[in-house]
Amino acid sequence: MKDRQKLSIYAGAALVSLLLSLWQIIGVQQINHDAVYYLLAAQGDPDAIRHIGNWIFYPRLIAWTSWLTGLNPEHAAWMLNSLLDTLTVLGFVRLVEELGGNQRTLLWAALVVLSLPYFNENRSEIIRDHGYWAFSLVAMIYYLRLFRQFAWKPVLGWNLAMCAALLFRVEALAFLLIMPVGLLASGPDGLKKTAKTLLPVLIPGLALVLFSGMHNRLTDSLTHIRQMTLAFTEVIPHKAALMRKGVVPEFSQGMAETTLYLGVAWSIIKDLISSMSWLYFGILVLRRLFPAPALPPDYRRVLWLYALLSTAILFAHGARHFIMVSRYTLALALILLPVVVFALEELHRKYREENRGGAWLTAVLLGILLLVGDSLYGPSAPKAYILQAADWARANIPDQSRIVTDYHRERVSWYANRNSNKKLYFRRFRPGQTWLKDFDYAFVRSGKKREESRLYQILTKRGLKPITRIEPERGRGVFIYRLKPDHVSEPVSAKSP
Repeated sequence: MKDRQKLSIYAGAALVSLLLSLWQIIGVQQINHDAVYYLLAAQGDPDAIRHIGNWIFYPRLIAWTSWLTGLNPEHAAWMLNSLLDTLTVLGFVRLVEELGGNQRTLLWAALVVLSLPYFNENRSEIIRDHGYWAFSLVAMIYYLRLFRQFAWKPVLGWNLAMCAALLFRVEALAFLLIMPVGLLASGPDGLKKTAKTLLPVLIPGLALVLFSGMHNRLTDSLTHIRQMTLAFTEVIPHKAALMRKGVVPEFSQGMAETTLYLGVAWSIIKDLISSMSWLYFGILVLRRLFPAPALPPDYRRVLWLYALLSTAILFAHGARHFIMVSRYTLALALILLPVVVFALEELHRKYREENRGGAWLTAVLLGILLLVGDSLYGPSAPKAYILQAADWARANIPDQSRIVTDYHRERVSWYANRNSNKKLYFRRFRPGQTWLKDFDYAFVRSGKKREESRLYQILTKRGLKPITRIEPERGRGVFIYRLKPDHVSEPVSAKSP
């Protein structure tokens, strides 16, 4: 009976997950920016493949799904992502069960993972992170089994699942190579566990040999590890010097560098809060108010290693690129959330068995209700002028025309060329590198940032007037210019328009 009840929880969680994905997909008006590259790469476009670093497993999955189902690439990608997100939900519930969760705990686990607003908002995004989240959770299930008792089956499961995650995001390589070291803390036979668990790493090693003749994100990251150290020895000091020169000259070099490091750390914390939600992050932090005594001690040790390694990867990425988004921290959030699940189960137990904590339980349930509402509502700000600009281009611009633009090139190009008997070539404007005489039209952003547009300044200075204006969103939109070859005889530069 208990097994049937657990099965009903898994089935219910899977069904709700698919419905949430469908809900988000129905509301899509425009695909996300990165989706264009994945969809084009799925169709074999060499420029798109080069743009994504030749990391083409996800685009190929989209292409295979499209071929098997007969769906167009966009719908095939959404179908694939819905399945991967459902695997993420089921993997999370299974991880909680692996930690000893009872039926009530599994219900809390399903409720927590299904109410994550950021996770739900990304269900319609065509990004490779869907596979990384799913297989990272599956890998953690096998790692936990391995941590408790060595057996070859969990060794194989861990390596295969993490290799699958590696096919979606190269960061999985660090976990594949370093997480086995954490088995040293699993008991007296930890050294044997570590050595034996590292043996199957020969699998990705063999794959790397196969990839050695080409450039991709994995080979580039292995052959350019020095660039990671340059982030701390050159990038940060250089940015600190610029900060002292232009913003806070009273800072010393060391103080400026420390400020930048604190900024990177804060961006990680901020995005972790976003990916976990304010409610669950608060429960995680307020350990005295929300204890989780039923959480196995061995998972706490596993968490420390995973969290430290994940933070190091995020920090290195942030220090190098100064770009952090919540989807980078969601994998860490999903591994931390079982702590929240067991805290909520304990709160529920106290209420039912000891008649304590009713006010806290009510507040938590209200908070979860708000998260669910946020997940369902999740208002986006579709840029209507992208579709309108694409429609105008398809209707008015001759076949084989070349268009230079400074805003939303990817999506305007995708929608202008999709289901069309024309081929229009859109290129991004790059100061100092773009020759306007090579283009027939220019699409220039309008709105508050129009005056900041270098392309707009150049065209205005040369006396060009837009032939049409598309501004459906309170002045935000695009100006369209027709370019004449005799207007430009020299390359456009930042200093000399």
